[in-house]
Amino acid sequence: MSKGLIGKKVGMTTVFAEDGAAVPVTVVEASPNLVFGHRTQERDGYTALQLGYEELDEKKAERRKTKPYLGQFKKKGQKPHRMIKEFRVEEKELSDFAVGSQVSVALFKKGDRVDVTGITRGFGFAGVVKRHHMKGAARDSASSHEHHRHMGAVGQRKTPGRVFKGKRMPGHMGVDRRTVQNLTVVDVVPENNLLLISGSVPGYDKSIVIVRPTVK
Repeated sequence: MSKGLIGKKVGMTTVFAEDGAAVPVTVVEASPNLVFGHRTQERDGYTALQLGYEELDEKKAERRKTKPYLGQFKKKGQKPHRMIKEFRVEEKELSDFAVGSQVSVALFKKGDRVDVTGITRGFGFAGVVKRHHMKGAARDSASSHEHHRHMGAVGQRKTPGRVFKGKRMPGHMGVDRRTVQNLTVVDVVPENNLLLISGSVPGYDKSIVIVRPTVK
């Protein structure tokens, strides 16, 4: 079972446990997700739930989404949503989620262990010290500040005479899909559609995150 929720990262705060310990948590706002459709073994070769997140008004949807994307909602008589995401489930679980119904934060309870997936913050073009935590050159009076942050040799001599693929070098940093595993649901606030999850999760505030039961 890997059913989950699509939500929005609100930010971080601190809550206090029963023993008085301060616990840093990430607040995720997961407004009710629309059950957009089902994937079935007979038709698609696997079983999954299709969930829609954040309803869009018609004018905004026409500006932001393509006609084929909007056509999926029109065909089913549903209002367009910001995104659709599939969650694999067992075939017997599909009957628990009728098409057109909603899935809320009640899917999780306090103490559950979850995996959270998001897109990391972007840092633009970064050097090897920041991007790969390299040590840099020796700090002596003969070299400049720029030289301190350079990398070493990147290849060999005549053989093989090239730089191997995957060599750690300067380049674009961030904007990667990352999953943080085995976090704890510290609290659930159903009246405000909030999940309080221990620790930090990928992404900037207001970015989309996906919360699933942990695989470990």
